Amino acid sequence: MTGTLVVGAGPAGLAVTLALRCRGLDHGLRVVDPAGRWMAAWHRRFAAQDISTLRSPAVHHPHPDPFAMLAGGPEGLLRSGGTQLPTRARFAAFCEQVIAEADLDDTVEAATVTGLHVTPDGRARVTLDTGERLRPDRLVLATNARRRVAPPAFAWLTDDPRVRHAEEVHVDDTPPGGRVLVVGGGLSAAHLAVGAARRGAEVTLLTRRRLTVQRFDVHPSWLGPKKRRPFERQPDPSVRRREIDRARGGGSVPARMRREIDRCLEAGSLHLLERSRVDAALPDGPRLRMRIDGTETSFDQVWLATGGRLDVTADPLCAPLVARDSTPVVDGLPELDPDLCWPGTRVHLAGFAAALRLGPTAGNLVGHRRAALRIAAGHEGTDPDRADRLSTGAEACPGGTDPEPVRGPAR
Repeated sequence: MTGTLVVGAGPAGLAVTLALRCRGLDHGLRVVDPAGRWMAAWHRRFAAQDISTLRSPAVHHPHPDPFAMLAGGPEGLLRSGGTQLPTRARFAAFCEQVIAEADLDDTVEAATVTGLHVTPDGRARVTLDTGERLRPDRLVLATNARRRVAPPAFAWLTDDPRVRHAEEVHVDDTPPGGRVLVVGGGLSAAHLAVGAARRGAEVTLLTRRRLTVQRFDVHPSWLGPKKRRPFERQPDPSVRRREIDRARGGGSVPARMRREIDRCLEAGSLHLLERSRVDAALPDGPRLRMRIDGTETSFDQVWLATGGRLDVTADPLCAPLVARDSTPVVDGLPELDPDLCWPGTRVHLAGFAAALRLGPTAGNLVGHRRAALRIAAGHEGTDPDRADRLSTGAEACPGGTDPEPVRGPAR
């Protein structure tokens, strides 16, 4: 095929596709995703965890114009500390609108990449589970292929149906009157704990450190030059990797979610164990017996909101890239070219895999837009660094899609 193949139809893949279409770089464009539709996993996770409001401000979304959502008026936007946060319904409506305006409704093909080969000249050869073999001019991997992380005590219980990772949990399946242990100190853990408590369970939220309250998961200073410029000028990728870890820290929750936790604590439906850990997990008939800080307690279900780890050396799709040994890989993250190409290839990476180039916000909505602008610049032969610093819709999307104002439900 001629043109670009985008693998993944989540927010990163959508951001790249919109940027390419906006700049007229979408000739021969194809998008593949196992779900066969845009944002399927994203919307499923938000509904399953009963997340009503996004943590990211309304200027962070997949469209190249950061102000596109705000153009739709205040409905479905909540004021929070000088920013506006979109409700889940408003964000979904906005994404549906820009997809329709860009004529991308039927773009995603239901397929999975089962094989990837990179030729000596750096071009990708892709095999789909449908049997089709593709030879795109450029390939964009926007898969966010993270490996789930679980505490050591649960290593042997990965197949036990009573122990589930956060991505497998739907709060509507909460056992009424049952006992649920939620492990984790981030926003997913908080939503699951509060959601289960509201549905009649006796919930214990266990965190390995004090529950940290922060407005955003990464400090806003990383959105501007104060933090980004020194990071970008640092020649040592190992130093940049440490900066990323320091900036992201561990899990945290915004103040509004801490208030929800406190309300459940006051009602007695939620117990909070901070600076704790599960020492052992053992079968106990229909339940699981947990040894927590030396005390044994039984639970009906255990939900692990302990995150995941992205490591390109463990990602089968990245194996042919890693084998080229053309760039350093530091603690799972590769050193990419300015347009997010794996050096010596025409394969771009979007999402947290691009963090050594983009910094700690690479896996967030704003990072997906920055990645999309860099990848589009690489396609048209302009400066990716300059494209990443654009701030207005007119610059980011010259003469391209201009979605009508999207009005979300009042709140």
